[in-house]
Amino acid sequence: MTALVILILYIPIIVITAITPYITRKTESFGVTIPEAVYNNEEVKQFRKSYVKKTGIVGFTLLSVSLIGGIINDATSAMTIFLLAIILYLLTSFLIYLEFHKKMKKLKENSSWGKGKNDTVIIDTNFRKEKLTLSNAWFIFALLITVATFAITVIFYDKIPNEFPMQYDFEGNVTNIVEKSYASVFGLPLTQLFMLVMFIFLNSMIGRSRQQIDAANPEKSIQQNIIFRRRWSAFMVFSGTALVLLFALIQLSLILSMDYKIIAISSLVVSAVIVIAAIIISIVTGQGGSRVKTVTGKDGEIINRDEDKYWKLGIFYMNASDPSVWVEKRFGSGWTINFARPIAWVFIVIVILIPILISIFTTMGS
Repeated sequence: MTALVILILYIPIIVITAITPYITRKTESFGVTIPEAVYNNEEVKQFRKSYVKKTGIVGFTLLSVSLIGGIINDATSAMTIFLLAIILYLLTSFLIYLEFHKKMKKLKENSSWGKGKNDTVIIDTNFRKEKLTLSNAWFIFALLITVATFAITVIFYDKIPNEFPMQYDFEGNVTNIVEKSYASVFGLPLTQLFMLVMFIFLNSMIGRSRQQIDAANPEKSIQQNIIFRRRWSAFMVFSGTALVLLFALIQLSLILSMDYKIIAISSLVVSAVIVIAAIIISIVTGQGGSRVKTVTGKDGEIINRDEDKYWKLGIFYMNASDPSVWVEKRFGSGWTINFARPIAWVFIVIVILIPILISIFTTMGS
């Protein structure tokens, strides 16, 4: 069981890390702005291949260590080894990224890719009039599940055991038992509500984030970006509803005394489906919709404005003159925040603080 969990959780991380250079916009390479034509430059292509090779070797080496650790050690030790392997892999992958980020910056400095071309930014004033995301009304099912979870917990409170397990290890052994109280019992529904609010917020953010239109081919880029936002919006609705439903099942297990295996298998299946869906969308769509095939538009002699100075290490966006809070990532698929905007830090604090407060509330009540 331990080995299976490690495989299910670890392999998607390796895959999504390795393919990142291929799902990023063709106008950006390892956090550096480039003309789209340079994407197929032999040296740039070799950078991508080398990145995949290096992160793959490190990833599968650490995966092997995790699997061996899971076989020869107890579940608790295996979990520790697994978490350490994940952290080490993420740190190593970041260092590998920095290596190629520096190489790209040096290659750009020694080249004349933008010579003879106009450096500009394209803004479509009608862009916001398009249907960029699914309506938040699609979360109504998840909201009903959340309300039902609270209601069922109140109605059947007396049926919940005076003590119940809160945590398990990979093998299904109970590692933490808490006493019944309103705080401990409503911890999961509160987390469920927090997740629902977060997914609704993220769906709204997708529609409001800053435009990023390829100046060399604006019509094509606009079409791609609309599809990009719609697909990720659908993913938010799907994954948010799936997680809320999973938490409802876990909460119901307190009342019905379900077998741990049902919860464990359900958790693994839901997690695997969400991760696989994210990988598929990333590969098929690409960052900003760059992998979406369209027939509109024609490349011109214009290139995107060089904003490298605002991207620290190519991944952290800091531009106080930009009113946008949410911008597309430069390396990978999705969005990141403008760290120069105070509201962005407020969001970070809220996302970190609320789960901690829910955990403290649950613990104090038990």
